[in-house]
Amino acid sequence: MILSPLEDLLTVSNEGLSEPHRARIKIVHDNALRLLKLVNTLLDFARIEAGRMRANYAPLDLSTHTAELAAMFHSATEKGGLALRIDCAPLSERVWVDREMWEKIVPNLVSNAFKFTLSGEIAVRLREEQSNVVLEVSDTGVGIPESALSRIFERFHRVEGSKGRTHEGTGIGLSLVRELVRLHGGDVSVQSELGKGTSFRVVIPKGFAHLPPDAVSHESVQHGSHTLDAAAHAADASRWVSDTIYEERSAHPPQVAVASSARAHVLVVDDNATLREYIANLLGPIYRVTVAVDGAAALVAIAQELPDLVVSDVMMPNLDGFGLVRALRAEPETAALPVILLSARAGEESSVEGLSTGADDYLVKPFSARELLARVRTHVELARVRRAWITRLEQANRELDAFGYSVSHDLRAPLRAIAGFSQAISEDYADKLDATGQDYLQRVITGAKRMGELIDALLQLARLARADVRRDTVDLSASANAVISDLRQSDPSRAVSANVEAGLVANCDQALVRIVLTNLIGNAWKFTARTGHPRIDVGRIANTEPAFFVRDNGAGFDMEYAGRLFSPFQRLHAASDFDGTGIGLATVQRVITRHGGRIWAEAAPGEGATFYFTLPEDNA
Repeated sequence: MILSPLEDLLTVSNEGLSEPHRARIKIVHDNALRLLKLVNTLLDFARIEAGRMRANYAPLDLSTHTAELAAMFHSATEKGGLALRIDCAPLSERVWVDREMWEKIVPNLVSNAFKFTLSGEIAVRLREEQSNVVLEVSDTGVGIPESALSRIFERFHRVEGSKGRTHEGTGIGLSLVRELVRLHGGDVSVQSELGKGTSFRVVIPKGFAHLPPDAVSHESVQHGSHTLDAAAHAADASRWVSDTIYEERSAHPPQVAVASSARAHVLVVDDNATLREYIANLLGPIYRVTVAVDGAAALVAIAQELPDLVVSDVMMPNLDGFGLVRALRAEPETAALPVILLSARAGEESSVEGLSTGADDYLVKPFSARELLARVRTHVELARVRRAWITRLEQANRELDAFGYSVSHDLRAPLRAIAGFSQAISEDYADKLDATGQDYLQRVITGAKRMGELIDALLQLARLARADVRRDTVDLSASANAVISDLRQSDPSRAVSANVEAGLVANCDQALVRIVLTNLIGNAWKFTARTGHPRIDVGRIANTEPAFFVRDNGAGFDMEYAGRLFSPFQRLHAASDFDGTGIGLATVQRVITRHGGRIWAEAAPGEGATFYFTLPEDNA
């Protein structure tokens, strides 16, 4: 009641049926055939398990019939660039088989060979031995690993990582072949070599003595049209082949469609040709659509032109949807490219798995056209807003770079003049200035030096916002000891007890983390200046998350003001007590954030301070 009316619509001339409507009815018809094949396969298994599989074994010209069944795949193999060799020489006698079962055995084996043969040939041979008839279906395909050969006829078993034209299928085709062959008193076996091909061998005994007497007919089977089940296998095979791995599709001619430059570009990725065409035709009136047959082809297409959105199936050969998302997120150019994943796997767990790979959305099949269009429209608009913000940020960064250049050059020039001439006056005219004049001049020199340090700190803080983080295994113990050694050389009058835990290692950017240690240990050195027995400890704690720390017994601070610690120019102590630019901790926080970590502090006035920071492993 589904197939017959559809076939009537497709075969009977109907002037009222437009070409787009006819194309959609063809999609329904093809998928109804596929559904019929799947349902029949499941029903066959149910009958076999219940012992109710009814056969009608009758003498059949097996050579002619097998050749006709194999020939149904000529169109698919030619389109797929394969040679189809059919060698079914006439047999000396007719063979007792159930015709409908034979029309499941041969198409299953040939379609399986086509699915996993990307180049070369498929050979279908029928020959007779003394007491048997032997069918061989061999190919030059990807082959089967030796470890999987023993399970190849198991129901629902799939060879993991096998490269084929599609991931479609129930995983029960070969198991059904074995059961049907056994009902004929025969056997099926397989030989394969990985990367070189596979050969299936079906042996059917001659005569009828081995068959149940009540199921044997002596009336020869006449040739006629093949079952819909056989036709569905051939139709499926044709759908697995695409003329190109990626191409642009448009539902309207250029003179009707909106100008391409104004239309968002959507890449549709699916190994199912019917679904690929359906989505492309659905989106074509609104967007410029490009299609690709799998994740690997999609990456090629994206490398040539970056789309605004990717709509991808999950289960595909070569590179699946999850792998495509991971590949896109790994590259800076495509890291923000929005991706909608389509999958027949429903449920919260599958949805979470899809989103956790980095996809922006996850849509379960079957989905309505309205829902897909709504989600595509939403993500295209979000992508446009995102690009607008990126453009603004890039403009802001350019302005920041220009400002930095101005600060570095335009402010330094007069500052150097002030510092240079002040120093010259101090050296050449000191005897002509009284004590007050010399004090004022020294204040000018100190202020100029402080301004120079502040400019350097501000420029460093600005550069860190865009600095690349180059991770490596870094010996933090060695870096901390080097910082302490520099402090001792620059301030030899200080006697500070410093203890650095051995074996501190992190995966981080060595130069950037050296800035962190220089600032934190430098602060500890500075704020212990008025402590009787100054001490600095650098180590690691293992709590809910491993963290490094720099601890001192210096001036400390009130935790009420801890929220202001990492803001630029925020000082918790008077400048007259401890000098500094007020930029150091802001710089430290920026470096730690760039590493994906966090920083916090614990302190008490007069009892010292401890700064903790984390440096998580890079999980990109």
